[in-house]
Amino acid sequence: MKLLFRKWWFYLAVLLTGYLIAFPFYFRDPEATIFFEVYSRFNGTLEHMAIDENKEQLVANNDSITIGSQAPDFILTSLQGDEVSLSDFNGKTVLLTFWASWCPTCRGENKHLAEIYPEYKDEGFEILGVSLDRSRTNWEKAVEKDGIAWPQVSDLEGVDSPVATLYGVYSTPTTFLIDSAGVVIAKNALTEELEDYLR
Repeated sequence: MKLLFRKWWFYLAVLLTGYLIAFPFYFRDPEATIFFEVYSRFNGTLEHMAIDENKEQLVANNDSITIGSQAPDFILTSLQGDEVSLSDFNGKTVLLTFWASWCPTCRGENKHLAEIYPEYKDEGFEILGVSLDRSRTNWEKAVEKDGIAWPQVSDLEGVDSPVATLYGVYSTPTTFLIDSAGVVIAKNALTEELEDYLR
């Protein structure tokens, strides 16, 4: 156990050292592969440590939102500074997606969503992205880089966001497909599975 503990701290120390070295360069070229990789791993490690502290409760919260249940409403602030609620999209099929700029899987999924969004947005489909970033700058850069054209909201509290807790977000990305009446019809439907639902 002691050896594993030392290895864990050694791993964290290496990440921290790499982050401190890369940090000055990150804002010069935030999408440079090596610096983004260091940034993503370090921030992802810290956020998932926060998740692990409350994972049992988060899993329980996530399990309580079942297929056929009403999606809990919430209000968060958009990139433009407006208050946006989930219920604003009543009457549309909504993909509620929890993501973050430091999550490589989320970034890949964003690019896929950017491809299919134009195809379905005029047919009663909307995406509402909830960013689990703590940095507005990193959030904005990711939105621009990934070509995100759908509504974005956040409270910039990372995985400690009360909305993330409400929905039991214990991994990223986490998604909920919600029908026009606000009822959850699918959870964590990504890529091809999501397109099957939309068709």
